[in-house]
Amino acid sequence: MLVLLVEDNRLLAKNIIHYLELNDIETDYSETLAQAEQAIIKRNFDAIILDLNLPDGDGISACKKWKAQCIIAPIIMLTARSNLQDRLSGFEVGADDYLVKPFAMAELVARLKVVSQRRPSPNLLTIGDLEFDFAGHSVHRQGQRLVLTRTGWQILALLARRSPETVERDEIERLLWPDSLPDSDSLRSHIHLLRKIVDKPFEQKLLHTIRGVGLCLKVDDDEA
Repeated sequence: MLVLLVEDNRLLAKNIIHYLELNDIETDYSETLAQAEQAIIKRNFDAIILDLNLPDGDGISACKKWKAQCIIAPIIMLTARSNLQDRLSGFEVGADDYLVKPFAMAELVARLKVVSQRRPSPNLLTIGDLEFDFAGHSVHRQGQRLVLTRTGWQILALLARRSPETVERDEIERLLWPDSLPDSDSLRSHIHLLRKIVDKPFEQKLLHTIRGVGLCLKVDDDEA
């Protein structure tokens, strides 16, 4: 099992990671929501352990956003708040389970095993004739494997998970360059190369630029 832990208390995070490893559960750690979103794009998690209060936002808003983005990894929320309304707020935005601090590590492991068994298979996704295997980091179109750069994969995977929604240019740039943005032509160059690989050899266009907004990956009904 591969789990993402989003928790800003480093001591608690260290203890959780150590216990999960003792139970053969691999853990990726993020201290902020920004780091977590980078990790979610890059890896395919079996579950997410999400603290309610984080330096750059709250778990309720993050859970709602990720579920809207069709991120299907089940989410267990961690919080010091024990009242019923707080728990209901978490469930209303799509949380799969709720654990109140302090908690027994054995209970966390048990809950992880339960929620991960509910998770639908996330590995394969099809958009038109474009087939994604997120576990294998591969993309095929009409049976042909598309050879992508690391950056190309990141862009295409983000668009696929959000399809048919339009992803804003700023969001794509933050994903690729979280620390410092490059010059304005860098993203344009990556998208140009991506179009040559994904669209140019084929009859139907799947990558669409929405002027002044961003980019989307979808089957255009007018072209179908």
